[in-house]
Amino acid sequence: MKNITRIFCCLFVLITIVSCGSGKPIVLQNETTKTIIETVHDTIFKIEKDNSSLEALLECQNGKVVIKQIVQGEPGRTLNSPKVRIADNLLKVDCEVRAQELLAHYKNTHEANTIIKTLPPIEINRITNWQKAQINLFRIYAVLTLLFGAWVFIKSKL
Repeated sequence: MKNITRIFCCLFVLITIVSCGSGKPIVLQNETTKTIIETVHDTIFKIEKDNSSLEALLECQNGKVVIKQIVQGEPGRTLNSPKVRIADNLLKVDCEVRAQELLAHYKNTHEANTIIKTLPPIEINRITNWQKAQINLFRIYAVLTLLFGAWVFIKSKL
């Protein structure tokens, strides 16, 4: 009987010491996700129309037309002054401009920061240490009662 009392006291002290331990520390998790999205855009710039002009005085020499004097010549923004030739009483005017189409690439960068905070669960009705001790003592009592009942049952059969 002394041994059972000692074991019971040791178990009671052990359970009491365990139930008085401090709670686990609160764990907060902060995760920051940085998302960078780059979008490449293509743009075509159209060049407006352009013109150049030339005015010249013509005269006839020996039955052929020749340019006497250039009165006015205006080059355009990208177009040079026209080239004028007269050959066999035929007027030839050449105006050349390179094809102009500008293709531009530009990048649009968008940054998005996502912050995820994981908060600990909030305990509304937390069990007190005394209630935990009562639960553990009842478990011990239930086990001892089962053991005692089994012992009585086995003794009665013998």
